[in-house]
Amino acid sequence: MRFWWQLSMPYQEVSLEELRLNVGRQKLDALMELISAIRSSHDEIDAWLAAAEKTFPVIQDRGFSSDRGD
Repeated sequence: MRFWWQLSMPYQEVSLEELRLNVGRQKLDALMELISAIRSSHDEIDAWLAAAEKTFPVIQDRGFSSDRGD
């Protein structure tokens, strides 16, 4: 059952085929692993996040930190 707020969201879902066409193999594999982790447990999500941060390092935006005064 869909909630009313889900119906009013401005985003559009994408199909697996669209992802295959527009996302590189490494990121698509990571995405599929995330979906599997979500279906499993919170611990699996945490493990996925730790692995993803090593594989895909977070980009630090220097402009953002300078705007905050860091």
